[in-house]
Amino acid sequence: MKNQLISTAAGNSVSEVLAALGLENPAFYMFFFGADADVESITAGLKKTGVPFMGCMDAGRLSDNKYFLDTKSISAMALSRELFEGMAFETVEMGSSVARDTISHQSAEALKKAAEKCGINLDNPDMERDFAINILYGLDSANSFLEGQAVAGMMLQSVGGSSGGKTDFVSSSVISHLKSGSIGIVGLFKLKPQYAFIMDRVSSFEALGGKNLVITELKGPRNIQGINGNSAVDEYCKAVGIDRSKLGPQTFADFTLGIDPGDGEILVTSIMAADNSGSGLLTYNDVIEGTEFTVYRAVSQRIDRQKMLEKVKSKHAVGYISFDCILCYLARNTLNQVHDIASLYGEILPSVPKIGFGTFSENICGANINQTETFIAIYKK
Repeated sequence: MKNQLISTAAGNSVSEVLAALGLENPAFYMFFFGADADVESITAGLKKTGVPFMGCMDAGRLSDNKYFLDTKSISAMALSRELFEGMAFETVEMGSSVARDTISHQSAEALKKAAEKCGINLDNPDMERDFAINILYGLDSANSFLEGQAVAGMMLQSVGGSSGGKTDFVSSSVISHLKSGSIGIVGLFKLKPQYAFIMDRVSSFEALGGKNLVITELKGPRNIQGINGNSAVDEYCKAVGIDRSKLGPQTFADFTLGIDPGDGEILVTSIMAADNSGSGLLTYNDVIEGTEFTVYRAVSQRIDRQKMLEKVKSKHAVGYISFDCILCYLARNTLNQVHDIASLYGEILPSVPKIGFGTFSENICGANINQTETFIAIYKK
């Protein structure tokens, strides 16, 4: 899909996709691709263009009005220089060997450096024109990266997600024109005065009745060993009414943990997998001992997403970028809504170029969240 400012395309090779984008004078590219795509050829092909880019591998991607859940296809977006007054990119090492404090410090410094390059005042950013997009490495917690950004620029609005491949949870590289691998990349953007953006999140759950789950033992910030004084796995299975043999990505997508802070938004902490001990649960996000979680069931996403898309439509958007949890994709499988939700984007935003990727945790304005779609839409004032 194309307009004069933003274009999107999908295909099975980088050359095919670049040719189909066809946008004159692109400022930068976003690329998302399946777990069996040729990462090296994609990266090499993009570097030859001389255009800045950022992207990652995922387990499913949105391109305009269709979800691609195969492992080989590529989805891409090109954004024109006509949109931006300034932009800058910085990377941060995020491998498992890097200490959390180091990630946080480097993230803060990276944001400061990028802001200086593109003329954004982090103490007083323009709330309509200045924003950041993050793409973060693998399954390592994004909390440290986002904490660093909050230290450097608490008022700056940001959006993004963490990379991942198949639901076997093998970590996957982030790619960019600067560096690729186990990195986080932040793109900092200042729109021209005639353009603005909106940023938000949407999720769809209902609370299950019964006893809440209190975290009583942790092995690490993302490894729950004890719930209500018993095995984490046993208590979770009892709460959702399944046998432990049914544990897996689909069950974790259907039944998640969350906290309702009373503002109408549920703070979700999704489960990634059972740990090797057979009694613990690994989560996508950090948890704290003593936290009391409610169990939530994923429900139809249509009503919530329709409201969200109608809000975007009212702004006459020229482009839409989505960071949609892979567990949202899996929940749609249970509800037989994969094609229904994809078509909803086409029904409400038929002429708006759209791209997105299936994340292994989403972020928005410094918060690392799960089983949610976070997004940014650019529109002309």
